[in-house]
Amino acid sequence: MNYGAWLGWQIDYLLLLQNFRDLSHHVFDKFFLFITTFGEVSIPVMVICAVYWAINKKAGQFVLWSYMLGFIFNMFAKTAACIYRPWILDSRVHPLAQAIPAATGYSFPSGHTAGATTVWGGLSVFFWQNKWVRYICLFILICVMFSRNYVGVHTPQDVVVSFVLSSLVLFIIYKLIKWIDVDEKREKYAIFFFLSLMTLAVLYVVFKNYPIHYLFGKVLYYPTQMKHEVFVRSGFVIGAVIGWFLEKRFVDFEVLGSFSKKVSRVLSGIVILYALKSISGIFEPFMSENVIFALSGMWIQYLVMGLFITCIYPFFIKKYNL
Repeated sequence: MNYGAWLGWQIDYLLLLQNFRDLSHHVFDKFFLFITTFGEVSIPVMVICAVYWAINKKAGQFVLWSYMLGFIFNMFAKTAACIYRPWILDSRVHPLAQAIPAATGYSFPSGHTAGATTVWGGLSVFFWQNKWVRYICLFILICVMFSRNYVGVHTPQDVVVSFVLSSLVLFIIYKLIKWIDVDEKREKYAIFFFLSLMTLAVLYVVFKNYPIHYLFGKVLYYPTQMKHEVFVRSGFVIGAVIGWFLEKRFVDFEVLGSFSKKVSRVLSGIVILYALKSISGIFEPFMSENVIFALSGMWIQYLVMGLFITCIYPFFIKKYNL
């Protein structure tokens, strides 16, 4: 295929990594497939829960807000650019098969990098004075970024631009929280900020006209999945923001307790949280028959998950001294 110089060198870089995978007999594949999961949804959310419930409530808020705003920015950028995955751009690129299921949607910018930057980068910023935390979190972030190229699902520009955007998100959230701390009456503006951006993101992704390209008579990519994804995840953002406000007003729990009690608290909470997430399987049989019903059910489920993290579980932590 004919590329400009900017995209050409990126494809060459991915092919170089691909050749390295082959020459090294894929000895590093398992490591990078493992490390890339640190940018997916499950591990970042578990880390946010652990920090918010058992380590530092303020740090948990900072990382959670950064994670949510990073998701919103990422969705805006993905649907604005509509850039295909590397293996669609060039058939010579062969990503690792195990990495493809998590590589949904358009390629630019990288969602895994956004998640890793806002969570692991956010923790390194908040706990900057602690060298161990800072270096470990930055190491994980760098490894996640490189892993997206190594497994062949993102170009370097996908990763770098996502890192820059997410770093901007960290700066915005840092300033926003400091601004709110001056006067608690400003909390309502934070709620309006998140709900407005999330609403705009949903409307933009759902009603935008997408380019449809064909290869050998087949559509390269259908944007339907992205429309469903942003709608469902908006429930999580809305639930988490509303839950944060309710917790501030009516719960106000504190991170107290022994180390063993905190570990038990986090493990129990995560088990309940992912039990709630597994409920989505109930709606899968209806997807083909009634998409609106299925999406609405999943939206409510994610809304409850957001409420659970920021308000419902903290309420039980305080009430029952978990």
